[in-house]
Amino acid sequence: MALSRKAWIAAGMGARLLMIAVLAVSVPLTVHNHTKRDYSVDYYKLQSYTYTVAVAVIAMAGGVLQIPVAVYLLCKSKRMTPSSLILDFSVCADVVVTVLLASGVGAGFGATNDILRFVRSRYTIWENNSIKDDLEDYYNKAFVPLVFILLGMVLSMAATVVSARLRARATDDADADV
Repeated sequence: MALSRKAWIAAGMGARLLMIAVLAVSVPLTVHNHTKRDYSVDYYKLQSYTYTVAVAVIAMAGGVLQIPVAVYLLCKSKRMTPSSLILDFSVCADVVVTVLLASGVGAGFGATNDILRFVRSRYTIWENNSIKDDLEDYYNKAFVPLVFILLGMVLSMAATVVSARLRARATDDADADV
């Protein structure tokens, strides 16, 4: 049995709401991750983490902007075929958010993996082992918010599929009316 238009719209809205919630968890986890030792300079904080936080905030804003569109589509789904302009906006916004989240996930995981490889290298000389352990602990904790951003990206991909499905269905319905 095929899902109705309302079910597709509700699924897209649910995916967006979950994405917003998951990304809202990842931002404070990234911001509040600190080392145990007090270094005079925060050299250990990578610019990739700033980028992933910015991407998560932008994606949350994009998701919040999509909620009124989904509510509009839910309210108008039985009475009339939704405007193709609204559906085009929805698909494009979802694609942009998904691509941004994918780049944030790649930047975060890539940088964390590279720096951990450097910290753990037997060729890296540390003046004392507690610095190495502290940095290793910091970067290991950095994986947690990145997993949440990865989950947000998967949910954003689901919302993109729903938006594309609704757009294709509206095009098919418009072609059938002609």
